[in-house]
Amino acid sequence: MGSFFLQKGLVISYQGQIFEYDSRSANEIYFENQKTGQKITLTESAFWSAHTSLQLKIVDAFSSPEALVIKPESTEVLQNFRDLNLIPERYQLNHDRKITYISKLKKEGITRGQKFLIADSAARIAKEIADPLGPPGTSTISKWWKEIDASGGDLLVVINGNSFRKCTKRLDKESEEFLQNHIDDYYAQSSQPTVVGAHRDYANKLKTENAERASQDRPLLTKASERTYGNRIDDRPKEEVMIARLGREEARRYFKMAKGHLPADHPLDVVEIDHTPMNLYVIDDHALLPLGRPWLTAIKDRYSGVLLGFYVSFQKTGLSSIFGAIKHSLSSHHFAYELWPDIENPWPAFGRAVYYASDRGADFICQRYRNAIKALGSFWEYCERRTPWLKGSIERFFLTLEQTFFESMPGRTFASLEKRGDYDSVNQAVVRFSTLIYLLHKWAADFHNIQTNVRNQAAPLELWQSGIETAPPPYPCSIDELNIVLGEHHTGALSQEGIRFSWQTYADDQLEALMKDIGRGKTVNYVVCDEDLGQIYVEHPATHKYLCVPSTRPEYSKGLSRFQHKFIRAEATVRLEKSTAVDTLIETRSRIQNVLAEELETKKSAGKVLLARLAGINSNNTLTGETRTILTPLGENGNLTPPPNLPSFTNVPSYAWGS
Repeated sequence: MGSFFLQKGLVISYQGQIFEYDSRSANEIYFENQKTGQKITLTESAFWSAHTSLQLKIVDAFSSPEALVIKPESTEVLQNFRDLNLIPERYQLNHDRKITYISKLKKEGITRGQKFLIADSAARIAKEIADPLGPPGTSTISKWWKEIDASGGDLLVVINGNSFRKCTKRLDKESEEFLQNHIDDYYAQSSQPTVVGAHRDYANKLKTENAERASQDRPLLTKASERTYGNRIDDRPKEEVMIARLGREEARRYFKMAKGHLPADHPLDVVEIDHTPMNLYVIDDHALLPLGRPWLTAIKDRYSGVLLGFYVSFQKTGLSSIFGAIKHSLSSHHFAYELWPDIENPWPAFGRAVYYASDRGADFICQRYRNAIKALGSFWEYCERRTPWLKGSIERFFLTLEQTFFESMPGRTFASLEKRGDYDSVNQAVVRFSTLIYLLHKWAADFHNIQTNVRNQAAPLELWQSGIETAPPPYPCSIDELNIVLGEHHTGALSQEGIRFSWQTYADDQLEALMKDIGRGKTVNYVVCDEDLGQIYVEHPATHKYLCVPSTRPEYSKGLSRFQHKFIRAEATVRLEKSTAVDTLIETRSRIQNVLAEELETKKSAGKVLLARLAGINSNNTLTGETRTILTPLGENGNLTPPPNLPSFTNVPSYAWGS
């Protein structure tokens, strides 16, 4: 994924002209048209607003002594891009291995020309990560490194060239299933049989099965060779096989890898990301009913200690929360100042990190998360289990949040019944969700980021400001590109209907032109944004550029999340027909909306957390100016007005963090 620096050499396209970065002041950025000499001034807020709305685009160019040279559009770099989610897992792991070696060598300060140092470090790294292939050769590592540097830091250029070749399985489905079941029943057992013995037993059982099939006039199963049998075992995760044969404790001891604490040399060198439940009950902005305890996913810079971004929702954990926090940390925080002008201190900290450090939660170790981090042009780093001190910055952040932000907050919860006493958190809850997001922004900007750290006697904001003078933060070039990187990747065939996904169709003139170009029935890659099914991004197979293709039924799909769509489909309770699927889903959506509204007005017993998730109540939507509510969890939220005599909780009293 491309990135840019807000410094000399930056070229933008704005209002039909090409401008080059000239200089900046505290709140303004100055650009100049090198041909006409025209100069323009953009405020920090205006620059990021135009960048977010795509009115301002980053141009791939450089300045020569004589003139500004704009690079012609070329697919050469784009052709290096590969959708990591669609290549076989072994090639994904192979790519992970290459990136791991280069990542660790860079962290040691080694350059690609220091061959003797590379050889020594590669041997040690191979032992550290238990590389089954052993350390790569020095020339091999240098070649990978050179390809990445030549591409401008694109990590995807070193993907194995065979990764997209189609391989035909030699065994049919039933034969493969028989083989896999035999591995489970015979080889993956505590008796620890050898591959030779297991294959011998497999051959005998297959012979018996085929004899029975012959008597019933059924197709015979294909026999796999001993080598194929062994390859199928090797394809399985080694830890799972060891757990089945030697036990979980032995496998944990064998694969345990102790790694030291990662230092950070500059802002965005290493950031830490984690989830935590918030010890506070919040209420709906319109219904004024308690929703429950939201979850917080936060990203904090290890070098400065400044908060980069966060995501608050009623989804406990998962990729949607991680990607929501990453989006917030990559975007300017100017929207918060437009919504809440009383935030006093600046919050300039955002951008793409070199390393994203996390624990080994299921959402962090999944391949889709690692692919997204690599596509950003970054690296991931995992902490050892039960070692929270290896990401002490984010753990300390959560403790500070608990001790300062929630102090005396109405509706707070407690760690135990003894500490809670007679306090009723639910009935005391008065803080609306949008107010919570406001308070978090104000707490981050006006308290956390400016509080002096007792150990280094400097505030996080001061360390950030001084650090970026020598190491400017990289910013994402395109918001659409960010949606593609963090979206869910699929393949589909072009037809007269366009592309079908989950009973919805997507088509427009540019997709029709693509079908005329490559042919009807051809398979293409496309990306679905979990937050909005109103459009998909289709990859052009020749240029590898993505086309934004809208839904043919926007009245249903626009603004609808994957979670809402799955809920509506589950509630439909009828078999969907291709020609009437969307109409059925629209009717179901309306029926659910009416039922939920009746329950809220009468029994007030609907599951509030589920309704909050259905309504898409989260911090990123709040920042866009949307006030979502459980009163219309599947409908339009923009037309609702707050109830009369609604108390204001934005003028909050001076809590512990504000005193």
